[in-house]
Amino acid sequence: MRLQTQVAPEIQKRLLLSRVEAESLKERDILCPTCGFRIQRVFSDATGHLSVKCQKCKNVHILNLAYFRRIRRNGYSRNCRR
Repeated sequence: MRLQTQVAPEIQKRLLLSRVEAESLKERDILCPTCGFRIQRVFSDATGHLSVKCQKCKNVHILNLAYFRRIRRNGYSRNCRR
């Protein structure tokens, strides 16, 4: 069991600032390319590469977040689950 320690005031200030900045951003789900299970949720300004392991199919994937954006055309999405 971890002991809870006091967070430094400087860290608390950074956490609050991060939360305020993130309020205006949209969240999107990153789905496993193999099974479609939700691997992670990222904010709209997230960029770069991500190494993730799917909890359902146990595959490890390296994802470029730029390639895994949803592009909606005329109200239809290929990844849309209804």
